[in-house]
Amino acid sequence: MQIDILNHFIKAYKDAYLSDFDNSFEGCIKTLCKKLNEPFMHLSYELSKELEDLIFSLEKNINIAIVGQFSSGKSSLLNLILKRECLPTGIIPVTFKPTFLHYAKEYFLRVEFEDGSDIITDIEDLAQYTDQRNELKKAKNLHIFAPIPLLKKITLVDTPGLNANENDTLTTSKELKNIHAAIWLSLIDNAGKKSEEDVIRENLEILGENSICVLNQKDKLTPQELDNVLKYAKQVFSKYFKEIIAISCKEAKAKESYKQSNFEHLLSFLQNLDEKGLKQKFIKRKISILCEILDNENKLFMEIFNQLLLKFQSYEEYLNSIYEKILEEIIILNHQILNQLKSISEKISSEIFNCVKEKEAYFYKKSTKFLTRNLYIRYDYKTPFISSDDAYLAMFYNSDVLNKEFKKIKNEINCSFENIKEKLTKLIDGLEKEILLFKAEFSNIQKDNIFQSDKNFSDLRAFCNASEEYFLKDFKELLYKSLLDLDLFFEKLNLKAFANYENATKLSLSFFSQKINESRVLYELDSSEFVLFYPKKSEIYERVLQELNVYEFENLLINKPIIAKIAKNFFEKNKILIEEKKQVVEFKKTELYKRKKQITDSCDLLKEI
Repeated sequence: MQIDILNHFIKAYKDAYLSDFDNSFEGCIKTLCKKLNEPFMHLSYELSKELEDLIFSLEKNINIAIVGQFSSGKSSLLNLILKRECLPTGIIPVTFKPTFLHYAKEYFLRVEFEDGSDIITDIEDLAQYTDQRNELKKAKNLHIFAPIPLLKKITLVDTPGLNANENDTLTTSKELKNIHAAIWLSLIDNAGKKSEEDVIRENLEILGENSICVLNQKDKLTPQELDNVLKYAKQVFSKYFKEIIAISCKEAKAKESYKQSNFEHLLSFLQNLDEKGLKQKFIKRKISILCEILDNENKLFMEIFNQLLLKFQSYEEYLNSIYEKILEEIIILNHQILNQLKSISEKISSEIFNCVKEKEAYFYKKSTKFLTRNLYIRYDYKTPFISSDDAYLAMFYNSDVLNKEFKKIKNEINCSFENIKEKLTKLIDGLEKEILLFKAEFSNIQKDNIFQSDKNFSDLRAFCNASEEYFLKDFKELLYKSLLDLDLFFEKLNLKAFANYENATKLSLSFFSQKINESRVLYELDSSEFVLFYPKKSEIYERVLQELNVYEFENLLINKPIIAKIAKNFFEKNKILIEEKKQVVEFKKTELYKRKKQITDSCDLLKEI
């Protein structure tokens, strides 16, 4: 069952994307459209439909638009072609919806409404849907069918006047994008005016090279005036149009003046249009525009991802610039801590040394002399002594000097630790700010062209919205671990040294007090063999160093500097994470490179057709 489903999927994919076409123009266009519509391109529905319509347009009539400004006589011109007064004329803009003229064996009207419905009705009802003063159901397009042989191969499009109103001008511009050629209709009085030339220049790409300029109402001019106007119009417009002709719709209506109206010249132009060539140029132009839209979309995404890469590059450069400075600060901090520990030990040892006193002492010993044998003789001597409790009380309770000094030292070291932590935190805070700015800028990005990919923009929004998860989480976890390691070391330092100085003092006092007492015991046993122990200041200092674990911290601060190790690990793992994040972005860019190649290949293929 699963194999059948898989085989069915493979067959459907091959039918849709792997089919081959011949080398004809149509075959090449189908090949090109297939390339653009590969699954990884994620085309929008509108773009896929546009490609389908372009292929289908090869079998349809060419579209010729009648374009001009309001009251230039477009409706009159088309009525002449239709051989019937179908389109209403007036002094107000009446044709406010695109009107298409098709071939049929009899006259009738088809109306497409905005809601998707349509009706077929008599041609006489056209005025109801073209007069802007009527409040009827909103029409989208009007289709006039007429038994005119010319309409068998071309479809004429009557557009609203470009200067009628803003909405009509927008409608006209939209319809111009789907025409193969155009008849630019202008009143002969306006021939060559700059305002008209500006509009022509704006729509030059759409008008194409097979369009002509028709000057209406030539009947208003004398032959000499007409000749002068045509010469001037050709000077201005010849670079835009294949041909410039002057006609008179008024003369064309009357049988006796029809020949001099020059209307046959216009009909001849329409009848002799190169349908095949126009279709091919139209399709190539449209596909070129679509490729440009896709390419611009791709460039936009590439720019966004490059912005993200630039943020990580800047962050990495900042890391490199500050790395040595922070290590120098840590080295200074290490020596500062060690020197403070030794300073504490020096102060404690000096106080203990000052507490070593002498006192009178004696002991009795049996006499070894013959005459006084078995008698005990008293021996007086001076002995060193330390009153541990009194010394401890004097140092820490009766005087607050040492306590204050030790607290000051602890606070200084703590501030130095916090300074290191703050600098590491600021690094990640700076990165976080940049990532959040990136997220804010692009997490709600919307496409600005209907042909842009819905899926690509949706994926980009999802990617940007997840940027904290993708690009911040690991850095924050690294920071948290590094700060925790620093806190643990400081806590160890605090417990074993800075908060331990009173206990270290008590233990040192006890140690030397005991050692003095032991020396007294030995001295009283044999004063000739043993001497009383007088603690030297250097001995007291060494003992305090041991009780304060200074040698242990000297190893952790100087020989195997743990703070520097934590910082180095932080910076090294930051760089590893940066490379990992860059790879995430580069992976996204590989999709863009793939699409870029497909677009470029399609453009190259289009040039070869």
